[in-house]
Amino acid sequence: MTDDRTLSAMHPALLATFEDAAGGWQNLNGWEIASFNTLYHETQIDLSGYAAKSLTYFPEAVGIQDPGTYLSRGGPGATYTALQVLDIITSVPMNIQEIADAQINVVGPGMLGSTREAETILMGQFRFFTPNTFLTYPNYVQLERSQTFGSGDPTAADKLFCYRIVSVISDDLGDGALAIIPAARQILNGYMDEETELVYMQRLKRSYELANQV
Repeated sequence: MTDDRTLSAMHPALLATFEDAAGGWQNLNGWEIASFNTLYHETQIDLSGYAAKSLTYFPEAVGIQDPGTYLSRGGPGATYTALQVLDIITSVPMNIQEIADAQINVVGPGMLGSTREAETILMGQFRFFTPNTFLTYPNYVQLERSQTFGSGDPTAADKLFCYRIVSVISDDLGDGALAIIPAARQILNGYMDEETELVYMQRLKRSYELANQV
């Protein structure tokens, strides 16, 4: 008998400003700095109770809720600015800067040329924002491209790793630059079920192999 389960991960808003005198990004609100232009927030979904019962999670649908406005600007000499936003839920932990660098080089997680195995990514969404010069609202950036990715494969992992990764792209990321990102909820809709012992043990073995490749 299946057990329907909705899993969710909450991420706080990012209200970051860049201040040279203070040494870089400030007002992080729980976010962390991966590099001079990449900020991220990580949380986890605990599945240890289900793993103890030898249950497998089967995702069926994914989504992101992030009501609010995205704002960004570069430093005083910037001639362009943009935001790249990655939302990812994965069964193995990630190297944030590796992922951000690969994304700038047009190699998304789990794609050909990436060090991430696609089967570990239960949910992924990439979004690209640029300023709209026809609007007078200060620092507003609008969505130019959105793409979902990931395998959606079942998992027997005892925890899921949930990330929001923001890369601020500008030719002058200096004093006065900012990145404002609304709070978000990442959602997995699916169900728990018990597999045959052989299938479940094979899944656990594969999960262990993938986790040790990190």
